[in-house]
Amino acid sequence: MTVKCEVALTAEPRFVSVQSYIADVDDRYVATYKGKEVDGNMSTIEVLREDHKLIAEHIGEESFAEDSTQGLTTDPFASAHTALPQELIAKFDCLGLRFDGDILVIGAPKTNWPKIEEYAKSVKLKIKLIDAGEHEIREAISLTQTIARSKNNSFDIEVSEVGEAPISALVQQIVERAVLERASDIHFEPYKEDLLVRVRIDGRLRLLVSLPSRLAPAVTSRIKVLSQMNIVERRRPQDGQFSTTVGDRHIDIRVASVTTVHGEKIVLRLHDARKQSVSLEELGMSGLQLEQFSRMIRATNGLILVAGPTGSGKTTTLHSGIKAVSVSWKNVVTIEDPVEYVVPGITQIPIIDPANAGFAVQLRAVLRQDPDIILVGETRDAETARISVQAALTGHLVFSSIHATDSVGAVYRLLQMDIEPHLVASSLRGVVSQRLIRRNCRFCATSYKTTAAEAKTLEAFGLKAATLVRGAGCTLCGGSGFRDRIATYQILEMTEALSDLIVSRPEPNEFRKYAADSGMTTMDHEAVRLAAEGITTLDEALTLMVSSE
Repeated sequence: MTVKCEVALTAEPRFVSVQSYIADVDDRYVATYKGKEVDGNMSTIEVLREDHKLIAEHIGEESFAEDSTQGLTTDPFASAHTALPQELIAKFDCLGLRFDGDILVIGAPKTNWPKIEEYAKSVKLKIKLIDAGEHEIREAISLTQTIARSKNNSFDIEVSEVGEAPISALVQQIVERAVLERASDIHFEPYKEDLLVRVRIDGRLRLLVSLPSRLAPAVTSRIKVLSQMNIVERRRPQDGQFSTTVGDRHIDIRVASVTTVHGEKIVLRLHDARKQSVSLEELGMSGLQLEQFSRMIRATNGLILVAGPTGSGKTTTLHSGIKAVSVSWKNVVTIEDPVEYVVPGITQIPIIDPANAGFAVQLRAVLRQDPDIILVGETRDAETARISVQAALTGHLVFSSIHATDSVGAVYRLLQMDIEPHLVASSLRGVVSQRLIRRNCRFCATSYKTTAAEAKTLEAFGLKAATLVRGAGCTLCGGSGFRDRIATYQILEMTEALSDLIVSRPEPNEFRKYAADSGMTTMDHEAVRLAAEGITTLDEALTLMVSSE
């Protein structure tokens, strides 16, 4: 008898799943959770987190862990997706996002609202229309179609006959699903019993699919073949890359492997080639911060640093600054690893050979190319830092990123690289430090009255808000209530007094206090400000403070 492994795609935090090994034996489903057996069909054990008591009645448990190692799932918004006829959806780029009571919330371009309202009136359907771009709706439609095609969100993989074609299709479908879910990374994590596939969406890892561990070698080999890595080498870390197409989107994928106790873990970094830089006004800076940053980038020369950890949006901020000051009569050159935003009219240099032609080598070459503005993707070492400082002192405007905890930390990072204090003081125009927090989904955002505890928190930051905003959860945010991220900033704009202070090289806390007295705000304050303005939730803003401690 052939045993098929039932593999379920999930999109947490929408669902909880039974922590179990699901097998289809003679068309009868059997699941175990904490040693207790559950019999029944799939629909019996597919539940939403809100309805977890339904399954708890079957297995005698009151709650479930959010990250289960195996899972079955269903689409909580399926009723909204199917509430409109396919002909209407295709013709007017509209989609039911969720039900608010008996009201169907529909996303569609405003130009199509009259026709949708005419249809709703004819069938006596209560609706609420939300303005959504055609590309957003079409991607959401593609996602629902992908879920439907995958046989109620699951794959049937015959483990006794793992061939090249099924594994190729499996890997491709995982990549497609991740892209449609707006993921930035895919993690293939081998464990004793499972191969977990997790995706990073808006900075948070979510379980996408759990595969039997016996499929791990085949999946790993398929990814290695695609990325031109050595499939025989399993002990040493490897890097590779490949590209694929999802709909009309060209996706470049960087691959990295490392050996763990249970096999090779592989991480895929997804980069959408159509990704566009944003304007300064869209970055999320306060009015004062925007004025400060604008003054910094419009200087004729000097060094501007953007500080933060990996994945904090530094490249986006740098390119927004470059875009704002780039004019036809200036020679703008960037050195990047990799080139994330392709900008017409700007010379962009990728780092192809880091060992022999890294940032320092490329920067020296660029300085012989008569540049006006230079963007150095990252200041990783003392050599790159020194050349950047010298370039800033000789009449060039230099942008660069650096790893530091905050703006003051970035200044001391340069000093730790043995850059003389007087050179730092003379060249530095300012430092922008940033972190990313999740933004409320605009398609399901709802306001509510601020609680007494929330009002007290706001008051501690000198802020007030009678109402706050949170996402109710819909198709376009995956039920999380959040869609996309926004940066929260701390800007240190250099003044003559601060430059003099750097020369004396005071203790960091003393410098930080002086900078605060000069008007530098904290990222914590800016995060809470975004919550008070309804852009994010207060809980999300507070997670930034916890992570900064």
